[in-house]
Amino acid sequence: MPIVAIYGFHGTFRGEAEYQYQHPELGASHKCMLFLAQPTDEQLSEAALAECVKYGFAEVEFSGYGPLQVEVLNTPQFKGFAGFYEEALREGSALVFYPK
Repeated sequence: MPIVAIYGFHGTFRGEAEYQYQHPELGASHKCMLFLAQPTDEQLSEAALAECVKYGFAEVEFSGYGPLQVEVLNTPQFKGFAGFYEEALREGSALVFYPK
């Protein structure tokens, strides 16, 4: 069964996204979290970068990585991330970008 890893990054939205989603304004730079379904808990930076590009981001600089500990999704502090976890398992990835 795949796991979901979280890759924190900062990037600039350049458009040309392969996915349909509520993307940021063209040219805007944001801190983001990529939820990536992957076969093991090994850090797969190249796969994560390829996924960021599919979301329309360039100038990606990773700031963190960690396998998602599923049990934290049951806590009040992190239950809001459950949908992103489920989307990543279903679709292969999910993206959260933080407004400036």
